Amino acid sequence: MRPAFVIGIGGGSAAGKSVVGEELRMRLAPLDVSVINQDRYFLKADRLPRHADPSGQRSWPDHNHPGSFDFPRLGRDVLKAREGDTDVVIVEGILVLHEAELRELMDLKLFVAADADERIVRRIRRNVGWGYDLDEICDFYLGSVRYRHVEFCEPTRSHADTVVPGGSHEKAAAEVVLTEVCERVRKALAS
Repeated sequence: MRPAFVIGIGGGSAAGKSVVGEELRMRLAPLDVSVINQDRYFLKADRLPRHADPSGQRSWPDHNHPGSFDFPRLGRDVLKAREGDTDVVIVEGILVLHEAELRELMDLKLFVAADADERIVRRIRRNVGWGYDLDEICDFYLGSVRYRHVEFCEPTRSHADTVVPGGSHEKAAAEVVLTEVCERVRKALAS
């Protein structure tokens, strides 16, 4: 049995990674596609690094830092899924392209890019829907998320084989890229 084709999908918070992963899962049908979300690999709250805002007056658990994730467990689970009964494994999360050992398990690496304005609006809408206070969401974004994006997430774009346009005004360009990705996966699995 051949190993599954592994796709890594990285990108900033609220860039559209989950949407791209779900779109690929649907487009690749009837292939069996498994999705692994990096958010399931956060360390326990007491083990998370903390991030202080630039003023030093506030700090938060740092969910946007590489040290926040159990990368060894994520890697083991990707390897296990790759050797399982599925055809395609999609691994998605803000920092899935950060660790070299994890990237080595990927056959194709994608980075979903959306501008910061669109990402913050999506993040606000999503987090308000989860019951978070608007001021808390904005403070956390301004004090932590945007800095960690520049420091840790954006540099992972250089590891991507393909950048997927994630802006709402870029649907036609994203369509072209997703069609090409699906063709590449089907061709790899057919050989």
